[in-house]
Amino acid sequence: MRIDAWLSETRHTGWWARALSFAAVIGLLLGLIGPFGSYLNDGVAMRLLYWCGITVAAMAIAGALLPPLIRLGIRLRLPWPVALAVALALADLPVTALSAVIVRHLWSWQTARLGPADFYAQTLLMSACVLALWLLLERTRHAMLPPAQPPPPEPPRRSVTPAEPVLSLRMEDHYVRVHRASGSTLELMPMHEAIRRFGAADGLQVHRSWWVAAAAVAGAERDVRNWRLRLTDGTTVPVARNRVAELRARGWIDDPTPAAATPPAPTPATHTPPGPVWPPRA
Repeated sequence: MRIDAWLSETRHTGWWARALSFAAVIGLLLGLIGPFGSYLNDGVAMRLLYWCGITVAAMAIAGALLPPLIRLGIRLRLPWPVALAVALALADLPVTALSAVIVRHLWSWQTARLGPADFYAQTLLMSACVLALWLLLERTRHAMLPPAQPPPPEPPRRSVTPAEPVLSLRMEDHYVRVHRASGSTLELMPMHEAIRRFGAADGLQVHRSWWVAAAAVAGAERDVRNWRLRLTDGTTVPVARNRVAELRARGWIDDPTPAAATPPAPTPATHTPPGPVWPPRA
C-alpha cells in the first residue's frame, strides 16, 4: 500500500469505521494482557474500560494529525518513513498528556514514580506497534481487493449527418427558437450563446430578438419608417433602425433613393407694350 493512497483514504467514513473498530479490538486485548504493569491495577473491567478508551482516543487523534503532518514532511523533502516517524512522535504528545491525566486520576498510587518521559516513552512504543500492525492489515486488505475493472470500450462512432441549416433565431423569454426549413425547436440558452452555437458566419443579428442567416433572406419590405425582412420560409423579421445601414451595405435591403426632382426653371415674365387706349380720351 502506497503512503499517498493511505493518506487519501483517511478522508472517507469507511476508513474511520475500520480504524476505530480496530482500535477497540486492540484495546480489549491490551485490557486483558495489562501491559506496563497495568495488570496490577484494579480488576479486569476497569482495565478493559481504560485501554479501550485510550486506544480509540489515540486512533482518533492519530487519524486527525498524522495525515497533515506526513504531507508537511513530504513537502519538506523528507523520505516518507522519516516523515511518518516525526509525525507519530508529534501526534503522541496529546495522547501522552491524556493518558497521564487519566492514569494519575485512577491509579495514582501505582504511577507516582512515573515522570513525563516515562509516560511518553510508553505511549510512543505502544503507538508505534499499533500503527505498524494497522498498516500491515491495510496493506493485506488492499492486496486482497479485486483489481479495478477497466472502463468499457467506447462504442464505435457513427457518421453524423450534418444538421439542417438554421434560417433564423428568435429569442422567446429565456429560450431561443431555432427556425429551420423543416420546423422549429426551442433551446434553453441566451441569445448570444445560440448565435455562437447555431449561427453561420455570414448571418447577422438584425434585431435584439432576431438573428437571420444570409441565405434565408428572400427580400425586404418597408412599412412607413420600419423595415422587415422576408425569409425563404415565409417568416417576416423586424429590422432595428440601427441595422438598416449595414443591411443596405450587405445588399439585404434594396432601397434606391430617387434623386430629388429638379424644380422647373422660372419662366421669364413677358412685357407687353401698352396699346392705344380705347376709346380715345377727349
